[in-house]
Amino acid sequence: MKAKVAIFIYFILSFYGQAQEVTGKVIDQDTKQAVPFAKIGFPDINIFTDTDSLGNFSFMDLPKAHLKIKVTAFGYEIKIKEIDLYTEKELLITLKSKHTALEEVQITATEGKIQRENITGVYVADKDKLFQTGATTLGASLSIIPGVQSSSVGMGISKPVIRGLSGMRVVTYNNGLRIENQQWGSDHGLAASELGLGKVEVVKGPSSLLYGADALGGVIHFLDENYIQKGKEELYISTKFESNSLGTTSELGYRVHKGKWRANIYANYINHSDFQLPTGDFIKNSRFWGTHLKSNIGYRHNNYQLNIRYQFGFRRIGIPGHTHKENPSSIDFISKERSRNGIIPAQYNMDHFLSIEQTLFLKRSKLMFELGNTNNDLKEFDEKITFPFTHLNVNNTTYNLRWNYKITENIGLKTGFQGMVKINRNRFPTSAFLIPDANSIDNGVFALADYQIGKWRFQGGLRYDQRNLQVFDANDVDTALVGNINTNGLQRKFDGVNYSAGFVRNAALLSVRFNASSGYRAPHLAELQADGIHHGSLRYERGNQNLVPEYAVQFDAALEIHLEHLEIIFNPYYNRIRHFIYLEQTPDVAGDFPVFQFEQANLAHLYGGEFGFHYHPHRAHRLHIYSNFSITLAEDDQGQALSLIPQPNLSTTIRFDINNDHLVRFKNIVLEHTYQLPQNRVGVLETPAVDYHLLNLATQFTIGKNERINFSTGVRNLLNTDYINHLSALKNLGLSQPGINVFFRIKYKLK
Repeated sequence: MKAKVAIFIYFILSFYGQAQEVTGKVIDQDTKQAVPFAKIGFPDINIFTDTDSLGNFSFMDLPKAHLKIKVTAFGYEIKIKEIDLYTEKELLITLKSKHTALEEVQITATEGKIQRENITGVYVADKDKLFQTGATTLGASLSIIPGVQSSSVGMGISKPVIRGLSGMRVVTYNNGLRIENQQWGSDHGLAASELGLGKVEVVKGPSSLLYGADALGGVIHFLDENYIQKGKEELYISTKFESNSLGTTSELGYRVHKGKWRANIYANYINHSDFQLPTGDFIKNSRFWGTHLKSNIGYRHNNYQLNIRYQFGFRRIGIPGHTHKENPSSIDFISKERSRNGIIPAQYNMDHFLSIEQTLFLKRSKLMFELGNTNNDLKEFDEKITFPFTHLNVNNTTYNLRWNYKITENIGLKTGFQGMVKINRNRFPTSAFLIPDANSIDNGVFALADYQIGKWRFQGGLRYDQRNLQVFDANDVDTALVGNINTNGLQRKFDGVNYSAGFVRNAALLSVRFNASSGYRAPHLAELQADGIHHGSLRYERGNQNLVPEYAVQFDAALEIHLEHLEIIFNPYYNRIRHFIYLEQTPDVAGDFPVFQFEQANLAHLYGGEFGFHYHPHRAHRLHIYSNFSITLAEDDQGQALSLIPQPNLSTTIRFDINNDHLVRFKNIVLEHTYQLPQNRVGVLETPAVDYHLLNLATQFTIGKNERINFSTGVRNLLNTDYINHLSALKNLGLSQPGINVFFRIKYKLK
């Protein structure tokens, strides 16, 4: 029997393992003249090339399958269309000339569709856009995305907030691999680096159908830079300097593509001293440093594709604002001098990410299997330098089997299985347990179908998830170590059925989208088992073993108006969460600390939206004006405002593109203005936030026509504004955010 199965599999692979050469030409739609030096390729298999001076191109060893082809050329609209490579061997592609390009056309990894065609709300931003005004960290850079803000502890620790939800309600993915990094802690930052980053996709709202449990707020999906074109290689070095923290970021990158093999390899080193306040003083122990290594190896032959990715990261992060004092004041955390020396309290984070992804392209379908492992090792030193206050390790192994099948030209199906095994362990020596040892096993199955007719596209699907949680008792552990947890063991089983349904209608002048989706999140270990003092938050936290899962339903709509020089977007939403988990202060006191108990509200309501426009005037061909207003309102079923909801904000960017032909060739000049409105709808014992304005200015330029040397420079917080963001963990101590910060980056391509 095994032999028969093996022969059958070999026959299938052999039948579909054939490949072919495809040639073609790119021409102007109106003049029928060749379009030289256009970039053309297949994003699904990461293969690109350029047309020659006569507009001709060719590809070797392409799979016989349905794939999307993407064509870009200066002065033309971006074109994306589906090609049947099983039958088409000679392509003639026409491009439409256009002097304006309001929309950056992207194919999303979430649905494999053009961004405008996605039924769920997906926002895509590439690395250049995220860092165009010199953001210090990847977490901070995400704030340019409408509906996304960042909570922070100084400059070194930040995590994304999507429409008012963060932490355990936002799931992070890296190239399809789910990342677990103790995100239950308010002072545990984002376990991702901009090193080798290509783009980020943000899915707003419940996203359980494709990504599994927990994503009630949304998903942050980081995707690596593409492989270089076949037959080419690139080697570069870069360095960035920031005046506010005297910070440096040095980076080395190498990309190569030869034959069937391709590889991307990167490494960096980051070092920042204490950051400077607008007053000229410095925040003590806001220093941090780290290093990262990233390697991607790809192989493609005929209809088979393999990607092996490994990423290592180590970060030492000071924890500003951490204290054991009964009544701390802001002056306790301010210094007249800055330093880089490592002092406590501090975190030491070590991450390993490994994934193996295999894809088989069949005639009308694509079969993908991914196996991955993430390991996060966290040491936090508090009052002792000999051994950590806590030492936690979370090891997470995931699998993902997905089949995309094109049933007919108008009907598509995605189905698959996903799962993970997460192992939380306390390591020794340590002074305390913050969460107990536990195992968690997740499994889920889903199906998602879509139907397209004319300008309409409909989509709907179902998913079932199950989580088995086993918490080990700690009654035999030294009582000095377990003062922060409930030592009793626990076994719980959680499950949930989720759905998604919606439609999109795309036309030249108007796009309409509506989607209803659900999600669920099981209670976390910290919410179930906490029972002790948390000095970082200055309170005693008591868990609740009777907590039940949260269930969310979001209604998301969008109206996009596409005029010749103006694009307007209205994107309202409503997110309803049952059994919302929150911390409630009790009358009890533990020593000098108030006692907070994890409880559940019957309902939580979050609603608001993002409303913006992009104006590209005809008379000022190189001028782009972007503006977006984002707001989230949140309350429980009693009308009480929820805590830590971001301030409403208005963000405006003015970009002027430059195309001079001098020795120094400027690319653009960018001016960003952000107005954070007051936040007066606050939770119990939460203080309001005042409004403030921020200005950032930046420019990019190259030297020489070969563009081997690239520069970017600018100023963040140009007016040296003294401000405190509502989501800053240092807000309650009266500590401001960083003052003016001049940055300069140079990148040199050695080959």
